[in-house]
Amino acid sequence: MRLLLIFLFFPTILYADQGVNISCVNMISMLEKNPKIHKFKFDVMTFKYFDENKNTYVEVPNKNMVIKEDFFAARFADYELGFQVNVFEDKKKPVMSMSKYDYKNNKFLEHYYCDVQPAYIN
Repeated sequence: MRLLLIFLFFPTILYADQGVNISCVNMISMLEKNPKIHKFKFDVMTFKYFDENKNTYVEVPNKNMVIKEDFFAARFADYELGFQVNVFEDKKKPVMSMSKYDYKNNKFLEHYYCDVQPAYIN
């Protein structure tokens, strides 16, 4: 009987892995009354972004991304979204930023400030 109870409750208390929910706002529009917030999800298997035209999350497999110690990037047809964790001298709290980079024309298009929250994958 105890074994049956363990198997019933075991899946509800364990998580397969942890990912993050990322919300970013364009640094130019941060002071606006209602700035547009871009939402992303990143876990061990995929990077997901919300496509407003399709009204759904689009998945990019991690094997198709650039992933380094404090940086990751998702490349699309005309641009790249690069996320970087920045640690300043006070070393209190790391800050994530995102840059939209036009690699065809070799220039940055926009810069974003991001908020990161842990998310569990069931």
